[in-house]
Amino acid sequence: MPKVVANGIEIHYQQAGQGQDLVLIHGVTGDLSAWYIGVMPLLAKEFRVTAYDLRGHGYSEATPSGYTSAHMAADLDALMENLGIKKAHIVGHSFGASIALHTAALYPDRVASLVLADPGLAALQPFIDLTQWPYLRDSQALLKKRGLSIPDDKFSDLVYIARQSLSAPRLFPFGLRKLAERSNRRLQRLLDTTTALTEAQEVAGLTVERIAEVRQPTLVIFGETSRWLQTAPRLQAAMPNCRVATVKKAAHFFALSKPKVLVRHVRKFLKELSGASNGCGGSFTLHDADSERHLSGRSCASEPAR
Repeated sequence: MPKVVANGIEIHYQQAGQGQDLVLIHGVTGDLSAWYIGVMPLLAKEFRVTAYDLRGHGYSEATPSGYTSAHMAADLDALMENLGIKKAHIVGHSFGASIALHTAALYPDRVASLVLADPGLAALQPFIDLTQWPYLRDSQALLKKRGLSIPDDKFSDLVYIARQSLSAPRLFPFGLRKLAERSNRRLQRLLDTTTALTEAQEVAGLTVERIAEVRQPTLVIFGETSRWLQTAPRLQAAMPNCRVATVKKAAHFFALSKPKVLVRHVRKFLKELSGASNGCGGSFTLHDADSERHLSGRSCASEPAR
């Protein structure tokens, strides 16, 4: 079980493949094993892939605090330094996408490009109107069927949802019952001994204005039924090198439930970047009739959102 001391804590990581460096970042309450189902081995055919457990997650060391996206970006910078990774393509899911974006803002020389899978950016929370989310009732009904009842005013409260999920015996990730007990133990530990879920919801300096400073070419992919899709126009307006697409019939966890879809678009995105003379100029299309509806294939407006 390889570990290194980075930013003062032990971080567990795994590597596979050869080629350009690519780093995978999981979301809050997850761990690197989420990438083992399909994403990591598929990408390892073309890249040297590094996946790691965030602090307090998996087999990485837990600390009482230090769980904002800024803290996590510092962890990643130190991890890359220890592993001799000068620069990498960064792929992050959920809070992992926030970490990836914050790393690009704070340590731009570390990041060659970004793939943000259903990012739940704290700075964009005010622009989400659940009354305009057509899948709210469907999502609530599905969660209730699995033993979890979430009122409208708590649907964006990560701590509330996490505590409620511990008492929902039928709430299993993708029906994988073997993972439920282990996941619940880790979630209970995070809730009881750390401020991870509270800090993960903080802006922590990753404001809309700071996001607008990120210049690395970026692909943002949302699940078609994800509430975070409402933030797409704001991201497009803020980021000059951002492309946005959606995955049909998919929600927040498409990166894990549909690994082949994610990998296909990561490969296409990076292939087209490698063929561009300036690394991010011009336009490209991310259209897949079987799985994705294309939203934008051009450079987004460079004027920061207000």
